[in-house]
Amino acid sequence: MEDLGLVAELFKTSSTLERAAASLEKISSGQEEIEHGEKDVLLWAGQFLHALDWSAQQQASKQLGGGLALQATSVRPTFYSCLFRIAPQLREAGLQNEKDLTSFLSSLYLNLLSAGAPGRGHKKLTPDQSKLGALLLHEMAESILVQINNNGLPRPTGTLKDEWKPTANELTTVLAI
Repeated sequence: MEDLGLVAELFKTSSTLERAAASLEKISSGQEEIEHGEKDVLLWAGQFLHALDWSAQQQASKQLGGGLALQATSVRPTFYSCLFRIAPQLREAGLQNEKDLTSFLSSLYLNLLSAGAPGRGHKKLTPDQSKLGALLLHEMAESILVQINNNGLPRPTGTLKDEWKPTANELTTVLAI
């Protein structure tokens, strides 16, 4: 990743998704009321996931900002790979087919968009569903950090200065071929 602006946006995305996961876990425990800042994070996560998931029904009246659309496009493969990684937990929660998964994700998005409170036309997530949603958000946040961090591969350079110079590492010749 050479575009530092995109890296910064992806880091912000990862941090916000991690905060949303923590808020969902808080909701699942039912012990504490979520704060205003947490509601904003949940709303953002709902908008982001709704933009990210191709199977979600996009509302024609809702326009995405350019930054959110770019982040969603950059993270979309990560989203689907995270769904595959948590497939055992999804099956354990009773989501056996695509229809079940789509229903759960729709419910998750609607609950995030309403900051965890029941709204018109949808029910509040159960504690187990909130935990499952938090797991998905946490997996996504972690995967984005790995994506930013050179896909988790060891770096051959010794200094940060060398790392940001594209001609300074030994992989440049391999990529040029």
